[in-house]
Amino acid sequence: MTTEWLTALFLAVMVLLIFIQIVSRLFFSVSFSWTEEVARYLMIWSTFLGASFAFKYGAHIGVEVFVRKMPRIIKNIVQIIASLASLAFFVILISMGWEIIGLSMVQTSPALDIPMGYVYIIFPISGVLMILNLIDVTIKSILHNENDVTNEVPMD
Repeated sequence: MTTEWLTALFLAVMVLLIFIQIVSRLFFSVSFSWTEEVARYLMIWSTFLGASFAFKYGAHIGVEVFVRKMPRIIKNIVQIIASLASLAFFVILISMGWEIIGLSMVQTSPALDIPMGYVYIIFPISGVLMILNLIDVTIKSILHNENDVTNEVPMD
């Protein structure tokens, strides 16, 4: 829930900063370079945080039409294989994210003059959040399949 509120806050601040940038250019012929940069970084953070909590709600693209017609045991196997593949990707995201952070701490952003590693730290953070949501979704899915008598997953 905190991730959702934080993402919404980042989006609201991003919109406000872009609005300020437009108004300052249009009416005062003044441009603030830091507003564009902060908005860009907030967009990156919002994207990765949004991806992590979208996982919780099953909002990512998936092909379920075939899986729904499978027997319960096959559904569980497919779910576990898909979860393991996702887990592998998230572990790579975390490890490569740490590597990028280490390399980019010496590079600073043009307008804010902050280390770029602070911007890229969202990669491992979102990777950890996605792993936590993956575990939760996988367990709930398998338990739902175990309790599923009709072999049909209800549309939410």
